[in-house]
Amino acid sequence: MGDEGRVKDGKKRFLTIKKEIFLLSFISLSIVSLIFACVFLRILYTANVDNARNSLRECNSQIVTYTESMFHENAAVVGILSRDDTVIHGGYGNPQAVLDIYGAIQADNSNITYIYSGYEDGSLYISDYDTPSGYSPMDRPWYDAAMETDGVARLAYSDAATGEWLFSQCKKLVDQDGETVGVVSIDCSNDSISRQLSARYQYKSQRSYIMDMDGNVIIHPEERYIDDTLMNYIDTSVWEAVVEGTTNYGEYEKDGVNAMAYFERIPDTGFFVATAIDASEVILPIVHGVILLVGLVVFISVILGFVLSRVLIYRFARPIMALRDRIEKVADGCPEDNPDLGFTNAEINGIADSIEVIVLNMGKREEMQKAAEYLSFHDSMTGMYNRRYFAEELKRLDTPRNYPLCAVCCDVNGLKLVNDVFGHDVGDRLIGRVARCLERGCREDDILARIGGDEFAILMPRTTAEDARKIISRIRLGFPKENICGAEVSASLGYAVKAEGTESMEDILHKADRMMYEEKLTESVQMKRDTVDNIIRAAQGEGLITRLSRPEEEVLGKLAEALCPDSAALLKQGYQLRRIGMCSLFRPGGPDKDGMDRGHTEHAYRLLSSLEEYRNIAACLLHYTEHWDGSGWPVGLAGRDIPLLSRIIAAADAYFASGEDGGVFEENASWYDPDIVGVLLRIMGEQGQ
Repeated sequence: MGDEGRVKDGKKRFLTIKKEIFLLSFISLSIVSLIFACVFLRILYTANVDNARNSLRECNSQIVTYTESMFHENAAVVGILSRDDTVIHGGYGNPQAVLDIYGAIQADNSNITYIYSGYEDGSLYISDYDTPSGYSPMDRPWYDAAMETDGVARLAYSDAATGEWLFSQCKKLVDQDGETVGVVSIDCSNDSISRQLSARYQYKSQRSYIMDMDGNVIIHPEERYIDDTLMNYIDTSVWEAVVEGTTNYGEYEKDGVNAMAYFERIPDTGFFVATAIDASEVILPIVHGVILLVGLVVFISVILGFVLSRVLIYRFARPIMALRDRIEKVADGCPEDNPDLGFTNAEINGIADSIEVIVLNMGKREEMQKAAEYLSFHDSMTGMYNRRYFAEELKRLDTPRNYPLCAVCCDVNGLKLVNDVFGHDVGDRLIGRVARCLERGCREDDILARIGGDEFAILMPRTTAEDARKIISRIRLGFPKENICGAEVSASLGYAVKAEGTESMEDILHKADRMMYEEKLTESVQMKRDTVDNIIRAAQGEGLITRLSRPEEEVLGKLAEALCPDSAALLKQGYQLRRIGMCSLFRPGGPDKDGMDRGHTEHAYRLLSSLEEYRNIAACLLHYTEHWDGSGWPVGLAGRDIPLLSRIIAAADAYFASGEDGGVFEENASWYDPDIVGVLLRIMGEQGQ
């Protein structure tokens, strides 16, 4: 066998360990590196895009603040000038008076390019402006726009003399007679506004511009785009969302460039400020990072894969090949004595030594298999056969030579009550006691199995109905007379016999089960009644249940007469049984006052509610430790949510426990129903207390 490869069945050639180690090292490192690279690139991409969007938003917000201030300031000035009599009347024949007003305003505001007014007589009052020949203000766009509204009109237009694009805010002049005499306007040049916008750029390709509601560009750093419309480039639904205010971001393609843009409306206007950048300016750094990172990942993976493979080959491949040689020698019957392989890998040497121990372990394996087989057919709690074994034996015994074949079904009485009242540990003890009794009552050839939580079944080959009745009677007599924590040890049993092959064992089991449940209807109730009686006697022996004293009889009788005339007997019985839950039987290790104080009412409830005759009083005892203010237990009921009898028992218990001293109600006034306390205090007064 060579190191470089092996042929299996003359067809398939396998890789050597050395090659596999190198390939697995390289692939594993590459995958891990690529995963980390993808995570890093995702973070990098998200960070770049978020930075770009934040930059657009911050820049745009600054521009909106600036333009909003400029628009409102200039609009306010136009409004003031439109009401100035000197401006309205053209300086009363003195144009210089109007120009002086304009000059003073323009000197205080560097954003204003022109302030001027045009009149119905064709005159134009403006400083430092060469009026073209044949110029009439009434023919200009700003004059027409002002005439169409009573407020301040805003528009962008091309200057008649220079062709420069100007943003105008204008308003018509109305004299005291209500006659329109002209228009006053303030213009800002596209260049001056664009310079202010560009002062806030953070990207080389960044551009900010202003549009109207229809997407028409009115201010742009590149005048060739003025009067163009964004609707030629952007998706209509995106623009509608921008206008509606449901989004601020959008992308569009213009002149072959994919642009990312942030839009924000200038408050109280019909204009939008947009700031856009070339998307490639954001994406290209990411692409360059991807290329660099992929190359770095491949390079590092190759280097680390080679180094790791050499280490693994030395540490594992060489010892494994030596181990192969040693195994071949053992297989050929020529094992070496304490061979020194020259390697420090304890695991490989340990594997070699373990091969020689395999034979010794085979015996132990057989023992373990037997133990597993035992567990697969036996119940772990009782050691009896389980349902699986019972099913197998049912098939095996269902043959004519075993007829009549009797099936007995058995169910532990009161197990749910025992589990609820005493806990599952006591319930398990009850199951174990019943199991021992069943074992003693069965014959050697009978198959006894625990097939459920509280269910047992017995298969009795060659057993008649008469024989079955005798065996069941013997089993019943075998149940011990003593109890477990007050719980009677008993079980309900039913049987059916298969005398011939016409009936199925399933039907036989159903018959036995029905008979068992018919008996359980009476036996289970009797077991519960015996259990309750046992605990009542135990509680009496511990002084927890006593006969009512004469004062208790009188006070409880008067309380019932005043508060619940129809429940006098129930009240006295509940008062008498109120401490049954403190019985030591509920704690096999003995009563624990600190632990039982807040649990005895629940023990009493679970115990007494199992019998119909105690069910009404059980609910009262469950809540007699509740307090009027809701600070009691076990539920935390308050006020009249607490049953009436529970409130009466609580007050009477406190009264008699304090030595018939009414002061207990003053110390804990919030614990007791004030109406009941009032009745009790009145009864005390009548008795001369």
